[in-house]
Amino acid sequence: MAMSKASVSLLLAVFLAAAATSPATAATCGRKITVQNLCGHDLMLTLEPLANSPHLFGGAGKGYMLRHGTHAEFPVCYWTGRLHAPNAPTAEFHVGPDGGAWYMAPVGQSGPVRVTVTPHTDRAHGALQGHCPAVGCANHGQCFQNAVPGGNCANVDELKIIYYSP
Repeated sequence: MAMSKASVSLLLAVFLAAAATSPATAATCGRKITVQNLCGHDLMLTLEPLANSPHLFGGAGKGYMLRHGTHAEFPVCYWTGRLHAPNAPTAEFHVGPDGGAWYMAPVGQSGPVRVTVTPHTDRAHGALQGHCPAVGCANHGQCFQNAVPGGNCANVDELKIIYYSP
């Protein structure tokens, strides 16, 4: 039985849609979220994906144990949402398929675990473009701005979230 052009087109569209949502496709986009734990103890991370973002790790309601002194890298094409850790402020961020990014972390951090969010780019892609500072607090109580407005930070290949103890 011969297949019509419409049937072939439909099958091709289904195949391409499935390929676009596979984890292998995320790696081909060249973007990643890196989370580092320098807080002195293991952290159970949980996600709150927004805007139909895929899960970075596990499924809905599952966490990710990040051991002290380690980091984890999660390849993405895009991701929007919040990352939570016990006794730490929430980091909220977006990295787009075009390299645009926005991100937030509070500057009023006084708990036992603090957080910073910093954009990075691959040298092959040039420099960060626009206003792309670190947000949150660094060691010794030095805090930066708490947010980067949407659409003003570009050429981002990686957002790095670091948890640490003061």
